[in-house]
Amino acid sequence: MPKSKLKLEFKTPSFVDYFNVFEDEVLVDMAMNYPESLERMCSLISLDTQLEKERLKFKLKQFDYMA
Repeated sequence: MPKSKLKLEFKTPSFVDYFNVFEDEVLVDMAMNYPESLERMCSLISLDTQLEKERLKFKLKQFDYMA
């Protein structure tokens, strides 16, 4: 019986996915009045996405060694 390998794919959330949590008015207010905060939030979202990719890549590597 051939073993089938499980292939997991990580779909990176887009910025839209993150920002859909916020009301449009909140984002507009933040862009108009607190642009530095909005820029920082975008940086943190990018970092979070990158960390999630790395975590998944590491987890899949561990899975390969266990198989």
